[in-house]
Parts: sequence; structure tokens; C-alpha cells
Amino acid sequence: MWKNISRHSKRLIRRFLLSPPVSKAIGKVPLAREIVFPGRSGLFRTHPIDRQYGIDTSGFVDVDAIDSRGEMKRLIKPYVGSQPSVVRRALNALGAVSDCTFVDLGCGKGRALAVATEFPFRQICGVELSPALAAQARSNAAALAKRLPGRALLTIAEANVVDFALPPGKLVLFNYHAFGPEIVAELVRKLEAALKAGTPHIFFIYCNPVHGAIFDRSPAFHRYLAANFPYDPPELGFSFGENAEDAVVIWQSAQRAALPPLAGADREIAVVDPLWRARIAD
Repeated sequence: MWKNISRHSKRLIRRFLLSPPVSKAIGKVPLAREIVFPGRSGLFRTHPIDRQYGIDTSGFVDVDAIDSRGEMKRLIKPYVGSQPSVVRRALNALGAVSDCTFVDLGCGKGRALAVATEFPFRQICGVELSPALAAQARSNAAALAKRLPGRALLTIAEANVVDFALPPGKLVLFNYHAFGPEIVAELVRKLEAALKAGTPHIFFIYCNPVHGAIFDRSPAFHRYLAANFPYDPPELGFSFGENAEDAVVIWQSAQRAALPPLAGADREIAVVDPLWRARIAD
């Protein structure tokens, strides 16, 4: 009984500390950040892209705050914003994207979406399970539209990614390790079905590809790029732990492949931490 009470109390305290107003207040005090969030304190400082665009994509949101249901909690990962420089390097590798729609699957607060507005995509959309994160992503989208009216408008769909209806036409899909292997496998099956139904081409950008082997096993997708992209200097210290780079693998649909694979695209994905971290082997 006392063990259950203790576990429940810890869960309540954790949820309280990770709530946006509390974590934001703690994040303003360096010593408090490191004591309360050891190894994650950088996540709670205001990220440079938030200052640049007048948005709020900083912080760490645990799975309890995304979806408290027991089954779904097992299938998803916490929210941590992608490093903009890594997203930019991945998108720059694709070349012309003006005839593509960008979709961030598990967009969180929309940081990767903000970066995508720097590119001439036909449309830009985020898909997010959490109502609170989706609301913050919409608020950020509105702030971007007001500040930069010439850029593509962002739309946010509140949905499970496996239930989301993919837009028509060529797609650039993005994900930063937001799902466990079950959802990744279901997502691959969904994309395979979309290609069979007539979707002309899909690029899938998987940042921190812990479950990338699932894409590798699909005959519908071939590797285009595999690399460890370094963070730009101003982004150092704004990540989980002491990371200074992220692994990125880009797959493209095998039929009507748009681009030849880049050198090193077949390099091994080394899973450093089966729950959290992958890198591309040298």
C-alpha cells in the first residue's frame, strides 16, 4: 500500500514539475534547472529559434502530459524540440521541394514546422496527439503568420499519426523519434498503402532513427541519406544531455525515386540507447 502511495506521489510531483508554467519558472534559474532536471536542464531554457521567431517551442513534455492512457504511454516518446540546424541540413539535402507538402508526424510545439517555413513547400502541416501541444503549435503558427506573412501557412491536425489522412501529391514526412516500434511499423504499412494507392513520391526524414530498421525492411523504401548532423554553435546546450549532433536517415519511395542515394547512405544505424538515442556508424 505504502509503495503504491509513494509511486503515486512521485508521479504527481513529476507531473507538477513538468507542467509548462512550473518548468518554465524553474528553467529561468540555472541552479534550480540542474537540480530538478539533471541532464535535461538545457531543454528548459528559451531556445534561440524562439527568440528569433517570437514563438515557444522550448521545454520537455513527458508522456504523461501527452496522453495519460496506459497503452498509449507505452507507444510514444516525450516531446523534445528538434535542433533547427539539423532540420535545415536534412531539408537542404532534398533540393527542390516546391511541389511537395511537408508533414511533421508528432510535431509537438511545432519547431520543425517553423524551420520548414524557411523552404518553399507547397503546404506545411503538423500532426500531434496531445491537445495541449497541438494548441501551442497553433499559437506558434499564428505568431509566425503575423511576423512573416509571406511564408506558407501552417496547419495543425490533432490526431494519431496512424489515423491521419495523408495529403495528396509528393510528400516530405518528418519525425524526431516520437514513437515506439509498434507505431513506426504501423506507419510504414500506412505509407506502403498510400504509395500503392497512387501517392507519387515520399521522402521520410527520421531524426534520431532508433527504429530505422523497420524502414530498412520495407521494400517500398530505399535509403537516400544517412549522416550525423552537428548542431550549430548557438544550439549547443539546448538538448537532452550533452549531445552535439543528431543522426538523420532519409528514405525515399523506391518506385519513381526522385534522387540517387548519397555516399554513405547505407551506413549502419547504431542504437546507442534503445529507448532514446541512435547514431550513424562511422
